[in-house]
Amino acid sequence: MFGSDWLLEGAIMMIGRMHRVENLAADELAAMLAGPDPPLLLDIRTASEYERSHIASAVRLDPETGPEEFAARCAALVEGRDTVFYCSVGQRSSELLERVERVCTKAGARSCRNLRGGIFRWYNEGRPVVDASGATDDIDGFDPVWSVMVERRQ
Repeated sequence: MFGSDWLLEGAIMMIGRMHRVENLAADELAAMLAGPDPPLLLDIRTASEYERSHIASAVRLDPETGPEEFAARCAALVEGRDTVFYCSVGQRSSELLERVERVCTKAGARSCRNLRGGIFRWYNEGRPVVDASGATDDIDGFDPVWSVMVERRQ
C-alpha cells in the first residue's frame, strides 16, 4: 500500500474505531448491485459532491438528516431491502447510519450497512461513477486534505 491507498486505509481504520456500524466492502456492494435484488444505496454527501459524481442508482441524503426526516423520507424505501450508506470515505455516512439505524430496523430494512471506504474506495478500485449525463471519471475530493486519498484516473 502506497500513497493515496495508504492514507485512505488509515482513515478507514480510524473511522472504524470511532463508529461501530456494520461495513460492506466495495466488491460485495458491486455484486449486490449486479444481482436480482439490488440494495437501496444512500449517498450521504452534499448536493455539489453528488452532482459531480455518484454511484449509479444512489439516492442523495443530506449529511445532517435527522431520524424524523429520515423516517418521513425513507421508511417506505428501506422496507424489506438491504440498505447501504456511503459518503467520501465513511465518516458522514457512519454518523448518519448511527442516527437512523433504529428507524431503518423499525421500518423493516433487511440490513443497514456502511460502504467501507466510501466512494473513494469504490472509485480507486476502478468502479464506475456517474453524473447527470452518464458515466464520468470525475470525482469530488471533498477538500484538499481528503482529496489526496483519491487516485485520479488518466
